[in-house]
Amino acid sequence: MMRKRQSNDRLKFRALQACAAVLLLLALGYGAENKSEEGQFSIYMAGKEIGREKFSIKASGDTLSSSSTLTFREPGQRRRNIKIETELIMNSRFVPLMYQLRTDVDGKQGAVKGVFGSGQASFEYISGADARKTGLIVGDGCLMLDTNVFHHFIFVARLFDFDRKDELQSMEVVVPQEVANGLLKISDAGHETVSVLGKKRQLHHLKVNTGAAQVDLWVDDQHVLYKIALPANRLEVVRSS
Repeated sequence: MMRKRQSNDRLKFRALQACAAVLLLLALGYGAENKSEEGQFSIYMAGKEIGREKFSIKASGDTLSSSSTLTFREPGQRRRNIKIETELIMNSRFVPLMYQLRTDVDGKQGAVKGVFGSGQASFEYISGADARKTGLIVGDGCLMLDTNVFHHFIFVARLFDFDRKDELQSMEVVVPQEVANGLLKISDAGHETVSVLGKKRQLHHLKVNTGAAQVDLWVDDQHVLYKIALPANRLEVVRSS
């Protein structure tokens, strides 16, 4: 009887060990996806630097937040000085809860405010004294992808599943400028050597099809995004810190 009880106790202990190991793996996985991060991207048009974006991502419990400041000089004849500031609050799955964007274009200010909930997104667009509101039906797992904000691609990189790298993966995104949502289709084109931050790195080359454009991302095994390219626009965005 004693031996049977000891045997049962050992089985229970092993079961607890196995359960603890699973919980540890889940915790490590959660931390890898939802880690805090700060950095800066340099923005190049046709090989010439036109601006920079500084960003910060913070994880706190079941909530993630990001903020950024982007400054650049518009290429072409207009040559306007543009500043964009953003704040984004998300849940632990990167689904947006609140979004704010402020713009300053040669002294003319504007803003976008977005609130998400119950499968809907409500946006308010402010330009000077004018304001308009609109709404959008969104899915439960959508991502924010502002077309003017490059650090939002970090959330695409973090969600890409390297264990399914041979499959075409899809993600729903909300694009506030277009008052629309769409589907990104992402594939892994394999490893490439990329020079960034003074080092040559072996990075995954992710090809992102937006339906309207091709976007290339270069990401390491820890889902850190180092480079973005929009070939049709001759635009490259490279991590500089």
